[in-house]
Amino acid sequence: MRRRIGANIFSGLMIIGVFGVFIAILAMNAQPSGVRPIIPTQLIPSPTVNAWEAVLRQGGLSNDGAVTPLVAPAQEFVPPTLPASDGPTATPVEAAAVDSNPDIVSVVEFVPPTPVPTTLDEDEDVVVLSDSDDGPTPVWQPPALEPPLSRDPFGRDHYWFRRPVEANANNAGLFFYSYGSDGPDKENPWRIHHGIDFPNAIGETARAAADGIVLHGAGDGFFQNTASYGNAVFIQHDFGYDGQPLYTLYAHLSRALVRSGERVSAGDVIGLIGETGNVSGPHVHFEVRMGGDRYRDTYNPLLWMVPYVGHGVIAGRVVDEEGHFIEDAEVTVRNWATGLLLETSPTVTTYVFNNTGSDVQPDPRWNENFVVPDVPVGKYELITTIDGVRIAEVVEVLEGRTNFAELRPPVPTPVPDSP
Repeated sequence: MRRRIGANIFSGLMIIGVFGVFIAILAMNAQPSGVRPIIPTQLIPSPTVNAWEAVLRQGGLSNDGAVTPLVAPAQEFVPPTLPASDGPTATPVEAAAVDSNPDIVSVVEFVPPTPVPTTLDEDEDVVVLSDSDDGPTPVWQPPALEPPLSRDPFGRDHYWFRRPVEANANNAGLFFYSYGSDGPDKENPWRIHHGIDFPNAIGETARAAADGIVLHGAGDGFFQNTASYGNAVFIQHDFGYDGQPLYTLYAHLSRALVRSGERVSAGDVIGLIGETGNVSGPHVHFEVRMGGDRYRDTYNPLLWMVPYVGHGVIAGRVVDEEGHFIEDAEVTVRNWATGLLLETSPTVTTYVFNNTGSDVQPDPRWNENFVVPDVPVGKYELITTIDGVRIAEVVEVLEGRTNFAELRPPVPTPVPDSP
């Protein structure tokens, strides 16, 4: 009997001891006062950052509301300079060929704002802007990246030119009449476009895209009041590409403000935008020529002119099963994440090669037949129809780079002969 009572007492003490140890462990692991444990399935909030707010805080806007270019982080890059020569290589005979086509048309569907009133001194090429408040309303666009820019890891990019219009005016080209296009009306095609157009009010300034020498400008009788280009400025630049000279042309000016032989720097005012020549609205027509100064030496300016901050460029090919270019095909651009069409360039058309001696031509590096400019970074779906078949490709756009895609119908799988 005594042994049974002793055993029961011992068992009770053991239970009390174990329970005491458990209480002590809990006390040692208890959270301090005021600390809230994080449950594994609970989302940890992160701060919301607006990328454009950060850009503006860095100085994207000046005090007067105008947008100034920002230097985006990029590797140091300098375009190759041309070998020393005796001077500009252009000749009036070669350049005059552009006006041998009186049916050159640069149509712009655009209703301009109220023009900026100007007075011109007849003795000097001086423009005085009046104090009137009736000028055009500024158009805000993102700041442009800083040229020269080449971020492609294989060295195919050549964004060496700045935009010929400041960001406080319209420096975005018309998407429906892009380089190589014959216009939006398939029943009544326009002349194939050898440049890009920037619609603006009469009197807005046009600026040099890079350093160079003016080959043709005011007062020399050449490229002034021509039937096609109206008043124009033609510049040979200080650098070339693959050993070939580069030129830019600025057409339909109300007045050229630089003369032949003058040296200009990137961003210098070279003329006033107008509607001279064969046009239907005021704008500046911008061309890039390489290797020669003739009409057929043009290349797509959208692959030479820097994109906006936070944007890239899509270049691509629409080809048949054998890899041959398909002309005048329509390409739709859709945001992969939202499913919405790209607002600035919802559709583009492929180049039309007319084999008349004044053909447009693809870039020597990209061999493209369409370009979509100024696309915000992200993924996009490119859609076209070839012989009734829907073809689509997804491309990821990176800032300051050309992003390439090819739209080609699938090769049919051969059907084996039946036994």
